Parts: sequence; structure tokens; C-alpha cells
Amino acid sequence: MQQVLSNFSKQAPYFAESKPAEHCILIIDDDQNLVLTIKEKLYNVEEFSFTVETATDPLMAIDLMNTLREEGVDISLIISDLSMPGMQGNELLEESMKYYPDAKKILMSGNPTLDAIIHSLNTAHLYRMLTKPIDDLDFQTTIKQAIEALETEKKLKETNSKLKDLNSNLAKIVEEKVFEIKSKNKQLTDSIHYAGLIQKSVLSCEDQFALDIQNAFTLIIPKDIVSGDFFWYHNDENQLSYCIADSTGHGVPGAFVSLLAFGSLRESFEHTKFKNDVNTIVSNANNQFKKTLNSNTNHDSVELGYFVLDKKTRQIKFCGFKISLFIVRKAQLIELKGSKLIFGSDSIDSIDEAYIQTFDLLKGDTIFMTSDGFVDQFGGKDNKKFSSKRFKMLISIIGSHHPEKHRESLMKEFLSWKGNNEQTDDVSVFGLSIT
Repeated sequence: MQQVLSNFSKQAPYFAESKPAEHCILIIDDDQNLVLTIKEKLYNVEEFSFTVETATDPLMAIDLMNTLREEGVDISLIISDLSMPGMQGNELLEESMKYYPDAKKILMSGNPTLDAIIHSLNTAHLYRMLTKPIDDLDFQTTIKQAIEALETEKKLKETNSKLKDLNSNLAKIVEEKVFEIKSKNKQLTDSIHYAGLIQKSVLSCEDQFALDIQNAFTLIIPKDIVSGDFFWYHNDENQLSYCIADSTGHGVPGAFVSLLAFGSLRESFEHTKFKNDVNTIVSNANNQFKKTLNSNTNHDSVELGYFVLDKKTRQIKFCGFKISLFIVRKAQLIELKGSKLIFGSDSIDSIDEAYIQTFDLLKGDTIFMTSDGFVDQFGGKDNKKFSSKRFKMLISIIGSHHPEKHRESLMKEFLSWKGNNEQTDDVSVFGLSIT
């Protein structure tokens, strides 16, 4: 390895032994005098500290680059003459890419050819072409810009490397967090599924209802795993008692409210002597539900429709809390409109007889009740709510169909209307054909 001549340390007092050189520069030219001249010009670039290596022919330069690389010396800048014996400067710069691909390359020539410049640009990423005789200011500016560009690129690579490591660490952290979230989500989902099993074991069952009551159905479509909607019924030889209800909210909160309301209603029914006494059954259930939620500040409540049907006389007694009873008679729709009262409201102490509606059904009539989940579902070509008006038209049409088709027709219409939209709320619909 060639060392910098001692006389240059005097001409370049910028270098101090205590300050190591920042950059190594390799000069290749078959003119030794020009090599020394370039050395001198380099040391006049005071913004950077250099060590300088030289070679007077291309083969010597290749051996030198190989040696320097093995010794761990990083070359920042390679300055080569174009016209040299044995190998052209542009070919040498191309060869230097094997050893120092990131070094900035400068080609010097008194009569450069376009082909040589293009060759160096394409194969060695030529940084600049200097024309001999070399102007001092142009040379110094070129060296400064080359070193600054190199340092900028190094900093950028270091930053990118750090970012890559950071991204790798972040990706690992994210992966761990995703795994943790998935694990917790599975635990939560499993718990909710288990809660769903408990809810189903307590509440009335759609399939069992269809077996117990001929020509009747209850359609329950939960928005989530568990539902805030529920139904309850009691069937004996003389009468059918039935309730469909929509609790505040949906999902787990709605499911808890539904269990409390269901329990209050069933307990009230069991403790009331006269099972056709709608007033007493609903009033006591309402008071029990309020009592259970006495310390609750969320004002949970239930929309509810309750009726008792005398099977012999076909007379029905109905009480509705924002849920109506619809009667389809020969394509004519009759509505027993539910009151504006809310089951569980603090403003209700007892249910007045005025809220109990009595109606004489006829053979062939079909009755329906629904929570607001069906009518509030967004969908259709204009992405609007299904609406009460459309629901009334639907049941007026399907009411004349065979009872076995009612549930299927409602389910099909709901899914078709909803399309790809998210389900808005829990859905529950009841239907019964009078025989």
C-alpha cells in the first residue's frame, strides 16, 4: 500500500494526527506528475480529511483495491484517467464495481469520447467527468459534492437499516400483540358462545314452539352470538299465552336484560291464579323487572307484545308495549296498536285495563308480531330501512299463503333486503294461523 508523502502534511495542516482520516481516495493515472498534482488539489479541500492511495496503471489499481478491501479499508472516491495502457479508465471503473460498488467514480480525460462516458454511466455509475487540464475550482467543487453525496447516501442507508430493524421489531411486536388479541378474542368468543348456550337453555326454543303449536312459528335472528330479543309461551288445552320482546341493546348487554325480563314474566305467570288475566300478569312482571333493576342507572327496558288466546272462542286479549299485533283477514290488515308505554319504565305502577285490547278472531285469520329489528334493517337498492309500511304489505301478502311457508318467506325477504349490509339489530317475528 502506498503512503501519503510526508511533505503533504505540511501543505495540509488541516490534518492532525489526533484526527483520523474520514475518507480514502484512490487515484489512477499513468502520469506520476498528474497523480501528485491531484493529491495536492485534494488536500486543498479542507472540509474533509483524506488518506490517498495511488496507482500508475490499471492492473496495479485492481491489485491495490483487492488488498485494501481485504484489509477492511473503505474507499470513498475513485479518480481514474480515461486513456491508459492495457485498460481504458472506463473499463477499470467497471471492474472497480466488484470491489467498491458504493464508491463515487470520477473519470478524467483531455478528449473524452461519448461512448466511454455512456459505458461508465451504465456499468460503474459514473459520478462526474472532468476534462483536462483540470480547473482547481471545478475539481474542488466536484470532490466536495461527491463526498457529500456519499455521506448522504451512507446516512440514508444507516437510517434505512435502522428503520428496517425497527420495522422488523415492530412487526414482531405487532405479531405478538395480534396473537395475544386473537387469543383473548377466542377466550371472549368462547365465553359468549357459552353464554349463548345458557341463554338458549333458559329461553323458549323456536323448534320446540313449532312442535308444540301447529301452524305457528317464531323467527329469531340474533345480530350477535347472543340476542336481546326473546319470546315466551305457555300452551295448554284451553289457551295459548305468548310474548315476544325486544330488550334494550343487543349482544351480551341485551342478552342479560332479556334473561331478567323473561324471568320476571315467567314468574308472574306462574304466580297468577287466572292465566287469562293479562293485566295482572303483565303488571306484576313489569314491577318485578323494575325491582330487579332498581340500582341500575342505564334505564334498561323492553318493548313487548303479550297476548292470551282462548282456543275455543278464538278470542284474543293483547297488551303491547310499543309492539303491535297484526291480524290478516282475507288480505285485509287489522292492527291492534301497542301503547307508547315501555316495559320496565319507572313511570308505570300498574297496567290499566285500557291498555288491554280484546279481539274476536275467525278461522283462517293469521296473526303476526315483530320487534323493530326487521323493519329497521337497512338494505334494498336505495339502502333504506325496510319500514313498517313495507312489513305490513309483506304480511298481508304471505298471510294468505300456507302457514308452513310463512317463516321461510319472511327469512328469505329479510336476507334479500339486507344483502351485504351489516345486520342492524336483533330480529324476532311471530306468526300464527287460526284454525
